Amino acid sequence: MTTRASRDQAAATVALWMATHLGWQVFPLNSGTKKPLGGCGACRADRADHLAADCPCLARQDGALCHGVWAASPDPEIITRWARRWQTKVWGLHLGVSGLLAVDLDTRAIAPPAQPLHGLDWPADARPPVDGLDVFAALAGLYGAGVDTDGTLCTQTPSGGLHLIYAAEPGRWKGSSVKNSSIRQGRVTSGLAWQVDIKSYAGHVVIPGSITAAGLYRRISATVVPAWRPAWLAEVLAATGHDRHAPTPAPASPPPAPAAAPRGTADLDIRGARFATGALRSACAELAAMAPDSGRNRKLFRSASRLAGMVAAGWIGRDQVATALAAAAAHAGLPAGEIRYAITSGFRTPRPASDLRSAA
Repeated sequence: MTTRASRDQAAATVALWMATHLGWQVFPLNSGTKKPLGGCGACRADRADHLAADCPCLARQDGALCHGVWAASPDPEIITRWARRWQTKVWGLHLGVSGLLAVDLDTRAIAPPAQPLHGLDWPADARPPVDGLDVFAALAGLYGAGVDTDGTLCTQTPSGGLHLIYAAEPGRWKGSSVKNSSIRQGRVTSGLAWQVDIKSYAGHVVIPGSITAAGLYRRISATVVPAWRPAWLAEVLAATGHDRHAPTPAPASPPPAPAAAPRGTADLDIRGARFATGALRSACAELAAMAPDSGRNRKLFRSASRLAGMVAAGWIGRDQVATALAAAAAHAGLPAGEIRYAITSGFRTPRPASDLRSAA
């Protein structure tokens, strides 16, 4: 039976699990504002004469909550101490330092602009979008992709919005939020798209299990392992000025038209992608649940070898497979060196992808 105390500490429990098993950096938030808790007087934003990198409080690594998201920690002892002291129901995940990128899809009931995509025209045959979920799905569709809310870590907000969490290059991507000032003459002129916010480098999201006055943040994906950020999304982010390593963003260009496929090929590719995604999810779930001395290393190698064949067939991305398997193996307690060796060895000896007609 779930008690009120356990429900109130749900986010702290999730935060501790994320830090312990995935190495992510988390921190407590103000239950009312969802903002980071204030640090010492000398480090508050309106008084500080130094940056987080030069902060003597953070340098002590003892859990000082100065400089907002930069106080986040992966240390279980510090997180446990925070949980006891602050008793907050709301926790945050620092995305950039955790190697993550979040797509924040809003559902505010306001009229959309005529052109809700930055740098691209809204499809002429599409109805106007209702919210950020519509916009992001349409943007993915322009690149021949879809939005899989079950294939990566996904949190639903109390308002019905979504946080799609992807693994990404640490420190590469800038965040953005499309405000009213970003819309000129009915067209979005900065950020990514209307009601679609990007959070990464210095950004954070609220952790599943958090409870605010608006309600519960809950995980709706079957997986807790983030997929690698889609290649098409990286292309769009770079084109719209989100790449911190590119001082002059390239102008956005329309996505390439999909090449005509032989009869039956498109259906086969879709089935292949679904088969591979399911195979990866099953392999990760089985691996993460394995106990020591139960063949974890052998399981990781065989899974990598099997999925490498599906990568070769074009059903799934290599980065997505490697990232997910590594996270599952780390959860099972395998050392990092053994994980790298097993995955690398598996990809060197790929097993032929099974025939979908008999395996699907």
